[in-house]
Amino acid sequence: MKKIIFSLFIASVALTSCGREITSLNSDEKNPENVNPDFLFASAEVGLVTQMTTPSVNLNIFRFFTQQWTETQYTDESVYNLPKRRVPDNNWNILYAQLTKLEQVRSASNSITDASVKAGKIATIEALEIYIYSVLVDTYGDIPYSQAVQVDKYPTPVYDDAKTIYADLIKRSDAALALLNGNTTSGFGSVDAIFGGDMNKVKMFLNSTKLRMGLNLADVDNTLAKTTVESAASSGVVLNNSQNLGLKFTSSGQFTSPIFIEMVSSGRFDFVPANTLVDVMNPAADPRRASYFTTAPSGQYVGGLYGKQNVYANFSHVNPSILKADNYAYLFDASEVNFMLAEAAARNFNVGGTAAVYFSNGIKASMDFWGVAAADRDAYVAANNFATLPGTWKQKIGMEAWIATYNRGFEAWEFSRRLDFKVFEKPGSRVVPTRIYYPINEGSVNGANRANASTKQWGSVNGDVQGSKIFWDTL
Repeated sequence: MKKIIFSLFIASVALTSCGREITSLNSDEKNPENVNPDFLFASAEVGLVTQMTTPSVNLNIFRFFTQQWTETQYTDESVYNLPKRRVPDNNWNILYAQLTKLEQVRSASNSITDASVKAGKIATIEALEIYIYSVLVDTYGDIPYSQAVQVDKYPTPVYDDAKTIYADLIKRSDAALALLNGNTTSGFGSVDAIFGGDMNKVKMFLNSTKLRMGLNLADVDNTLAKTTVESAASSGVVLNNSQNLGLKFTSSGQFTSPIFIEMVSSGRFDFVPANTLVDVMNPAADPRRASYFTTAPSGQYVGGLYGKQNVYANFSHVNPSILKADNYAYLFDASEVNFMLAEAAARNFNVGGTAAVYFSNGIKASMDFWGVAAADRDAYVAANNFATLPGTWKQKIGMEAWIATYNRGFEAWEFSRRLDFKVFEKPGSRVVPTRIYYPINEGSVNGANRANASTKQWGSVNGDVQGSKIFWDTL
C-alpha cells in the first residue's frame, strides 16, 4: 500500500508540474525554432560537400556516369537504373535543403549593422548559393529558381529557363565580387568550414564557379562565355594545390568522410575501380595508379568490368588513402581549374596563358596532389605533350581531365559532356546519363510546372529522361 501511495504521489507531482509548465510542451528541443545562423551556415557547407563527395548509391552516383568506378554484386547504379533508389529525388532534395539553410542565414545576416561584416557574410552566402544553383542546372536543366526555397509563398514554384538562370548567376557573381572589393573582414570566421572566413578564398571560389559556367556556355553563347571566362581568370581562380577549396572531415564522430562511411565503416565491398579507367592508365604507365588503386592479386592494376558483377577480391581496390575518415573533400582543385583554363585558351579566350601550358600545369597539379615523385611526374608530362598527343584539343584535354578528376564524379561528368572527348558505352538497356531526370515526387507535388519545363526543353513531358540534353550540351 505504501508503494501505491508513493507512486500516486509521484504521479500527482508530475501532473502538477505539467500544469504549471504546460507551455514548455510546445517546444521541440531537438528541433528548435531559433538556430544560431553560424551553426546553420556550417551545416549547409558540410551538407553540400558531403552530397558532392558521398559514393552512396542512394544519393550520388556521378562516379558511374564517366565509368571511373564500377560495382561488384549489385549493379543497378552502374547500369544507370536511376529510379531504383530515388537518386534524382535525393540529390535534388539535399541540394535545395542547403539553399534553404543559406537563405535563413542570409535573413539573419541582413540585420547586421557593421557594413563590412555584413558584406563578407552575404558574399560568402552568395558564393555557395551560386555554386549550388549551377550544379542543379547542370544536373537537371530548367529548375525552380526565382520562386525557389519560398515554400510559404510559392508551394509549387515555376521552373525558370536554365540559360536565364546562368546569366543571372553570373551577374550575382559579379555583384558578390564587387561587394568583397576592399573588404577584409573574416566573414563567418572559424565556423566557416570551407573558406575559414578568408575573403580571398571566397573570391577564388566565385571566380572558379564563373569560369566553369562560362565554359559551359561556349557552344551556345560564345560572347557571354568569353567575357565571363576572361573576367574570372583575370580576377583570380584556383591555380595551385595550396588554394584547393573544400573541407576536412573529422577522424571520428558525426562528421567523418562519407567515403569512409560507405566503404569502410559499413563493412561492405560494393565498389572497385572500373576497367574503363584502369585500361587507359595502364598503357601510359600512369604513376598515379599507385595512389588511385591497389594492385590485384596478380600484382597488376586490374579494373572490374564496367556494369557487370565483379568478385571484389579479384580486382584492384580504391586506394586506402582515399578511404580515410578524416580526409579532405574538394569542390574545386588546381588540376581541374588548370584544365578548364587550357580549354579556355584552346577556345581562343584570353586567360593569360596557352592551352599547352595550362594542360601541362593541370597534369602536374594532379601528380603533385597525389604524391607522385617529381621525376615520374616530369617523365609523364614529357611523354604526354599537348602538341604531339594524337586527337583534337577536346580529346587531349578531356582525357587528361577525366583521369585527373578521379573520385570527383560530378566534375568528371562536366568535362565529359562539355568536351565529348570519349564515348562511354551503355552497359545495359539504359543510356549513359547526360542529365538526371526530375524527381519522381515533382510529378505529384508540382506536376504542372514540371510538365511545362519538360515540354519547353524537350518537346513533351516524355522528354524528361536521362538521355535528354540540358541547354549547353549541344552535341
